[in-house]
Amino acid sequence: MTGSNSLDRKLELLGAWSGIAWMVIAGGAFVGSGLVPAKSPSLSPVDFAEFVADNKYRILIGMLALLIGGYTFLMTWSITLAYQVKKYANSSHLAFCVLVAVGLSGALIGMLCGVLGSAMAYRVDALDPATTQLLYDLILFLFLIPWPPFMLWQFITAFAILSPTNTEVVFPRWTGYLSLWAGALEMFSALCVFWYRGPFSYNGLVTFWVPGASFFVWVFVMAVVQIKGWKRVHEGLPMTAESPEIDSAEVPESAGV
Repeated sequence: MTGSNSLDRKLELLGAWSGIAWMVIAGGAFVGSGLVPAKSPSLSPVDFAEFVADNKYRILIGMLALLIGGYTFLMTWSITLAYQVKKYANSSHLAFCVLVAVGLSGALIGMLCGVLGSAMAYRVDALDPATTQLLYDLILFLFLIPWPPFMLWQFITAFAILSPTNTEVVFPRWTGYLSLWAGALEMFSALCVFWYRGPFSYNGLVTFWVPGASFFVWVFVMAVVQIKGWKRVHEGLPMTAESPEIDSAEVPESAGV
């Protein structure tokens, strides 16, 4: 085993684990800051500004954690997912590039949410209450409205996993169907700009909790599958019932489209 291959293997495992790290840190940052569960868009600007002022340092600490988890770990996980999909499921160079691009855009969105949240809390005493609330609107809109690249991310992953070149040594076929399901649910986020109250507002069941929860479930399940698949390939663990018996040494570096 060469030194570079050994490093690749270690980074591949760490990258898979970073999906779990993202869930814990980014989820904890939003909940710990008090910004999730999301506040109602119909809340008066004065009441919302008072909430931000009362929780200023709580929000600042939460946004600091979001900058770490929402950007760094989502970036490393998304690149690792693209790498493993190309290596074990489908070697399409174009699919790999798309997965990297949309994964990085998701990480950038996470960073922008952290930056806007920090600015909102940092200047809450000087800002007009309506401006403070607008910054919060932007955070929620960034989290929900850019659903097309997230749906593309999950659909391309699904198509690669469901392609006939997938050996299923890492990604069983059911993860492809899970990716299709999660991607389809992203579209509900688009409805949040039309309502201020109820299940379709940006704090509602349909537009916030359904796509948000489905994305977190997708990341968690895929990360667990990646970690288990890595162990099967590199530590010689037995295959699961869903996967065929494949020797790790025979896993092709490229499978063709």
